[in-house]
Amino acid sequence: MPNQNRMGTVFVPSGSPDTVNYSPEYAPGERGLAYDYNDKAYQIVQLDSGATAATPTGIPAVNQLAYWRDKDRYVVTNDRRFAMNLGIGTAAYQNFVAGVIRNAATPGNIIHILQRGDNIPMLDGGNTFAAGESIIAEADAVGAVDRIALGTAVTFRPLGIARGAAANGVVNVDIDIPNIP
Repeated sequence: MPNQNRMGTVFVPSGSPDTVNYSPEYAPGERGLAYDYNDKAYQIVQLDSGATAATPTGIPAVNQLAYWRDKDRYVVTNDRRFAMNLGIGTAAYQNFVAGVIRNAATPGNIIHILQRGDNIPMLDGGNTFAAGESIIAEADAVGAVDRIALGTAVTFRPLGIARGAAANGVVNVDIDIPNIP
């Protein structure tokens, strides 16, 4: 891989990064590339082949968090049990959020995860949110987010800032998740 991961032109077969879901890889060297599309930022990754209905997490869902499973190979999973934890504890997965899955992708396929954007709906996990609160990965819901109240120290890597209250199972967030070069 090159030592630069941002490219001006990438292959988006569906016409929108939010609907990319394909196999085999069109250009294997593109995996890991990060790019901007309109006012959002994405990274090209492979969804873990084990992200199936047979797991407690189930198949990937729209607006669900993706966790890094293998940063070197740019593989993500929706199952927090298989996220990188480097032996540092069961909640470590909360610091290894890769981005947001934007479609019901097929396990093993190439997808483009969303990492930066404004007013992005994310699964809320049944929490109460207020505008301006820091958003983190939730500890007890599948691929959802939780909040850190205003004025409280952030204990995990923040994923963004809440726009307001949750409604219909999602909370809108201004997200800013770092990509992996």
